[in-house]
Amino acid sequence: MPYIGRVRPETADAGVLQPALDGDAGRRDGAEDLRTRLATAPAAYLTGALDNPRLGVDAVELMLRNRAATPAIVARIGRNRAWMRTRALKVALVNAPAAPYAIARSWLPHLFWRDLADVASSLKVTPVLRREAETILRARLPELALGERVSLARVASRGVIAALREDGAPAVLQALAGNPRSTESDLGRIVARADAPPEFLAWIAESSPWGQRHALRLALVRQPRTPAAAALRVTRQLTRQDLDALRHDPMAPRLVRVAADRRAGTRESDRDPRSSVG
Repeated sequence: MPYIGRVRPETADAGVLQPALDGDAGRRDGAEDLRTRLATAPAAYLTGALDNPRLGVDAVELMLRNRAATPAIVARIGRNRAWMRTRALKVALVNAPAAPYAIARSWLPHLFWRDLADVASSLKVTPVLRREAETILRARLPELALGERVSLARVASRGVIAALREDGAPAVLQALAGNPRSTESDLGRIVARADAPPEFLAWIAESSPWGQRHALRLALVRQPRTPAAAALRVTRQLTRQDLDALRHDPMAPRLVRVAADRRAGTRESDRDPRSSVG
């Protein structure tokens, strides 16, 4: 027997027939029904709900998170300035899978730096939109307070890491070293900087797991700004081949060359049995 009106038997639950979620239902439902249904309703219902005078901003956010929302639906929301006043709705629209690029891009500059960092790292948005978020973030770096830059460094995407490598604050560089997206190459570039902060260099050498990387150890002892005590401790961890190279390297600090020469000589005497003959 065909169903009558707007009741679909296939949506029945325990024998109770449920109303069809079509455009008419979206336009007619009350505020509570909208909040209940918009997160999972089909596109027809969402389209009808856009014309419902009882549709609130919180319900619009649910609509943006619904994968059934079409580009046309997202575009209509993005053009409604009254709805788009809230931060939550701006974030939801930019992250909406169906958001048209032009609409999402137009709202990117209105996001806070933390929201931009999330967009730049999100796999739910297109690569071109992620790059746009990174561009805006890099431009805002001079405006961010130290604590904000530290927080950003911990979660920054690759495009922002490249900019933060040039930061002059040791706390920012330490946070960047703890970012799971940072690489040995990133740390090597920081260590090689002509203006690398000595506090950061000492921290890498003595307290960071990065200091156990062979390439970074060599970079640290060749860096003139590495504090002497830290550089000397690193030389104790080098191989004989490394020491031989350092002792003849005119670009290495003199203190390091002398320490390498002494340690290389000590290791040679330890291996030569004649050195113990009186």
